Amino acid sequence: NVRSKIDIDGGKYSFRNAPHFMSMISDTWPSSIGETTRRDAEYETEAVLDHYFYHSNVAPFLCIRLIQRFGISNPSPRYIGTCAKSFHDGLFTSGGHSYGSGAYGDLSA
Repeated sequence: NVRSKIDIDGGKYSFRNAPHFMSMISDTWPSSIGETTRRDAEYETEAVLDHYFYHSNVAPFLCIRLIQRFGISNPSPRYIGTCAKSFHDGLFTSGGHSYGSGAYGDLSA
């Protein structure tokens, strides 16, 4: 997977080419669904899920939804920022107690 950028109209518009691991050539004839195709599908699925999970908007989005679900209908930007930082760092410290493992996305933080 090579990160590449596509330019259109002399560079006026551009977008990132999405990850693509699957071959368009079938590896087993006539069924066309062999082990290589399944493996490539798993790689591509893992890559896109990682891309979504590590996106910069995931932490604030999840924090807003979780905070709203568990009690506060309109959380403050400071509260969302603290929650998003804890999600990103995987660690929350308050009153001398630490919560979380330090891994990105740790919900115990």
